[in-house]
Formats: sequence, structure tokens, C-alpha cells
Amino acid sequence: METPHHRRTITFDVAGSEPDAVEVRGRLVDERPWAERPQDLPVVHDLELAAVVSLADFTVRSVEIRFHTYPHSECPQIAQAYQQLVGVRVGRGWTRAMRERLGGPAGCTHLRELARAMAPVLVQAAFSARVRANPSREGDEDRLRTVLPFLSGTCHIWAPGGVGEQKLDAGWVPGTTAYPVPPVEDFLD
Repeated sequence: METPHHRRTITFDVAGSEPDAVEVRGRLVDERPWAERPQDLPVVHDLELAAVVSLADFTVRSVEIRFHTYPHSECPQIAQAYQQLVGVRVGRGWTRAMRERLGGPAGCTHLRELARAMAPVLVQAAFSARVRANPSREGDEDRLRTVLPFLSGTCHIWAPGGVGEQKLDAGWVPGTTAYPVPPVEDFLD
């Protein structure tokens, strides 16, 4: 591929911030890889959204917004609006709740994109944190049942009654097999 006209990079890091919470830090960078002169604006956006989220109920405890690079001097003025996410539960209804509070001119389209993408990242990170804290996997079956409501209906694997649930019912324990996880038939033998 030749030099792109545009590159958007979204990254997330999630780490423990408190014994019962994690900090989710997302960063969005829009670049013009072809731009060599400052007036061509090689970096258009470099924005960061950090949230501390409870692991017990996935409720947002705090939000911090950072504008590193932005096109208009007024852009950072919207940062305070994102405090409206404090107290909101990340899970089903998250995107709707976020849109109601920060949709259109009430927010920033790029920060909304980061906030929207935070939900699936948080689900992955919560499970990863549990596995990391319990390398023996003791009790994982029960813990997974508490995570299942967050996964149910999110994709064809986790459709209600789908292959994810069928594998669990057949005795599969996540983290005990290599990826890709074998077909459900392999667990029924």
C-alpha cells in the first residue's frame, strides 16, 4: 500500500487502580502520514479518555479527559461534559446512555468513539484480571457465569443458546484450551 491519506489509531490499556477497580485509558490519534510540513498538520487529533471503573458492577467512578493535539483552541472546553459518565454502568445500554448525555454538540465525536469502544475492552480486561489473579483457575466456572450476562447476545458465539454457552454447558473452562477453542462437538465426547 502506498502512503495512506489518513491513519486513525485507537489504543486501550487497562490496569488495576484500586483493589476493586480498574483504570481504562483509551487514546485516539488521527494522523496524516504523508504530511511533512507543520502546516499540513501531521497529527490532527491526539485525545485521551481515562476512567476508573468498579469491577463489581462496572460503574464509572471517575473520568479524566486529556487533549494533547486538537484542531481548535476551544476543543478542550468539552472535557468537563464527560463527568456526566460518572455513575453510569458500562454494559448494556452504555452506548445509549452516553449518546443521551454527550451526543451531537453536547460532546466530541472522537471522545464518544473512545467511550463507546471502552465497553468491550472493559469486559475483556475484567476477565483477564480474574485469570491473572487466579492462575490455578479454581472457581473459574462460577466466575464465568457472572460474566456471561455481559457476553450474551454480543456476537454469534455468545448468542443465547449459542456455541459459547453450549461449550460451557459441555464442560469447557475458558483459559484451559488453546485458541481457537475447538468446536462444541469436541466437548461432547
